[in-house]
Amino acid sequence: MVATLLAAAALGPAGVEAHSAGPALPDEFIQGAFSPAFVPPEPGTYELPAIKRVGGFRLRDAAGRLVDTRSMMAGKVAVVSFIYTACPDRLGCPLASSTLRDLQSRLRESGLARQTALVTISFDPERDRPDQLAKYAKVYDADPAVWRFFTAPSARVLEAVLESYGQDRTPERDEQGRSTGRIRHVLKVFLVDRDGFIRNVYSAGFLVPELVLNDIRTVLGAR
Repeated sequence: MVATLLAAAALGPAGVEAHSAGPALPDEFIQGAFSPAFVPPEPGTYELPAIKRVGGFRLRDAAGRLVDTRSMMAGKVAVVSFIYTACPDRLGCPLASSTLRDLQSRLRESGLARQTALVTISFDPERDRPDQLAKYAKVYDADPAVWRFFTAPSARVLEAVLESYGQDRTPERDEQGRSTGRIRHVLKVFLVDRDGFIRNVYSAGFLVPELVLNDIRTVLGAR
């Protein structure tokens, strides 16, 4: 019940602030941190009803290869985040990435790494090309066997991905209509089950590794 309410709250903008941020200094990615003010419920003591099913897409990974996300996520629970690498807001994209970094370690310790896929998708494909994603992944100690980074090969594909997940994205422009490099969006991280259904959506207030891990265990039916 608690987790269901968290998912419902995260789906809409009410009570959740969108953030915008300008490009960081070259080769610098700010890493956020967040301390929870609640104790996550024990896995298996609550339900996470399916919210909606997401599609599969051909995205380009950090090595420049086109990958079918449906095949890559098949048979696994996936944690999917949307970011842009130039975001310096510590409670924005860096929070999502630092949470997945922590979750990666917890998945290894719990023996759930092979049953889980961590997926980060950039919504700034113009700047976040494969080499940039590879650099970003290295900063966050991402193990490609567990955590992979993707960018859309075209604006059309990106829009389809965002629509499927329900992720907003608004590039900011100046008075002359030129891009400022800032992107406004509500921070969302999605828990997707083995059948491709979203089972929870986390925003800044509830993006806590312990909660996400317990939700993964709940969806997998593991204790």
